[in-house]
Amino acid sequence: MPKPHSASRRGEDTHLLVVGATGTLLPAVHAATSRGDLVTAVTRSPIALRDLAHRTRGRVRPFVRDYEDPGLGAALAEASRARPFTGALLYCPLASPLTVQALVDAVPRNRPVVLLLTSAHAAPTAETEEGPAWSPARLPRDSRPSPGCRLLVLGWARGAGAARWHTADEISAAALAVLDAAAPRDAVLGEVRPWAARPR
Repeated sequence: MPKPHSASRRGEDTHLLVVGATGTLLPAVHAATSRGDLVTAVTRSPIALRDLAHRTRGRVRPFVRDYEDPGLGAALAEASRARPFTGALLYCPLASPLTVQALVDAVPRNRPVVLLLTSAHAAPTAETEEGPAWSPARLPRDSRPSPGCRLLVLGWARGAGAARWHTADEISAAALAVLDAAAPRDAVLGEVRPWAARPR
């Protein structure tokens, strides 16, 4: 399991904001709560998180709201008033840029925020032609909602036969590793080249 991020190493109470807690990032939620973190999980349905909150003995707090609600920012500020967020894991590929910005802005600027991006962000274009190597440095500037936001691009895994998409466990482990890194960094999980090898 990755080491806790800087807030935990200083002995502060860790409070993570997570989008994707009932699916792709569910293993990350289990890992975070098992090490003592409090998790606020954004969901449209309280039913999806009811059992999770029970199994984690209340360390998961459902934040029931449609994340495209224009009042999201104010609601998150209220939810973190007593215990500010110390980090975030955000997997919301269908969210609008304004929503992503509201989620990022809910976390103080000196705290780590990891935004997970699908492999589509690494697709070759006229400006980024197919080549042997690719890194998040080649992403457009507007891919990063704020200067300190850490990006994790989700590629694919090479198997013995055909390539495959990564599992929730693999994605969660990578997301926590980027979150817990002492220095801000971006990362790519798996492969994004050659593009023709991308799983269908």
